Amino acid sequence: MEQKTPKRRGRKPINIDYEQVEHLASLNLGIMDICRSIGVGWDTFDKHRKKKGSELTEALERGKAKGLHRATTALAAKIEDGEFQAIQFYLKSADREKWAERQEVNHTLNLAHILQDAQARIIELPRAEAPHAPKVKRLENIKGKG
Repeated sequence: MEQKTPKRRGRKPINIDYEQVEHLASLNLGIMDICRSIGVGWDTFDKHRKKKGSELTEALERGKAKGLHRATTALAAKIEDGEFQAIQFYLKSADREKWAERQEVNHTLNLAHILQDAQARIIELPRAEAPHAPKVKRLENIKGKG
């Protein structure tokens, strides 16, 4: 007789491909987008990050660093080519005090004036003339008819 090996109980372990995580992080994807791309839920991803914190966290950090390096290198190449928009972007990002475009809005608000204007717009109608007021007999009319 053949002896069968017993089946393992519980869920199958989920293995996360750290190279794929690193690549997706280098594309500047957020953690939820990375989870969707590799086919795991946030809870599973977070559990792996806490359990195997060093490997998964390092893969994320390496990926972000690679993406930043790639973008910076491409920006530097565009600046070397003399592209105005790349130069402008770099200056606005690197030295915001001097190069950033600012829009200043100065506004004073006088609430007393606003309230006076609102009161002037209110139209006071007598109760009987108001179209939406319910028709109610006044107390004076009721008292007189004892």
